[in-house]
Order: sequence, then structure tokens, then C-alpha cells
Amino acid sequence: MPALDSDALTRDIAQAMLAALGQHARAVTPYVESEAAKFAETALLIETGTLNGDISEEQAKILLSMQEGASRAVLTSITTISAIAAQDAINAGLRILLAALKTAAGIAL
Repeated sequence: MPALDSDALTRDIAQAMLAALGQHARAVTPYVESEAAKFAETALLIETGTLNGDISEEQAKILLSMQEGASRAVLTSITTISAIAAQDAINAGLRILLAALKTAAGIAL
């Protein structure tokens, strides 16, 4: 009969992975919050300008496109952070798995 408790091992690996991911969530939060604020500012600018006749629909589209491009450049950095986070989560899970196998089966992989 296996010595490993699949449910407990699943829980331990998931906790380790989530802890590793949580560290990276804190790293991207400032980028996301900053870009969200810029989206809101752009929306307010377009709303105000459109309502008072200073901004045409075409200009509003251009402003929105400019903000989208600027945000894309900033938030693309999250892709790199996400790749690092995924690898950290995998490594954290593997550490738990390898320790459990060493204890249960006496093998060091």
C-alpha cells in the first residue's frame, strides 16, 4: 500500500505553488493599478471632451488607441514576470513532490 497520501500531497503542492505565484502577483500589482488609472483618465478625457465638443469621435478613437498602445508596452512586461512566476510555481511543487518521494520510496530524483 502506498505511503503517500494523494490528497495531502496535492494540498501541499498547491499551497507551495500558490505561495510562489503570490510573490509575483505583488510584483505586477503596481503596473496593473497604474494602467487601470490611465484607462480611467483616458475615459474621463474622452467623455468630457466629447460632451463639450472638443473631441470628435475620430479623435476619441485615436486617444483610445494611443492609450491601448502605451498600456500594451507596459503590461507586456507582465508576460515575462508571468513566465518567471510559472517556473517558480513549478519548482515549488517539484520540491514538495521530490521530498515526498524521497521519504515514501527512498529515492532521490
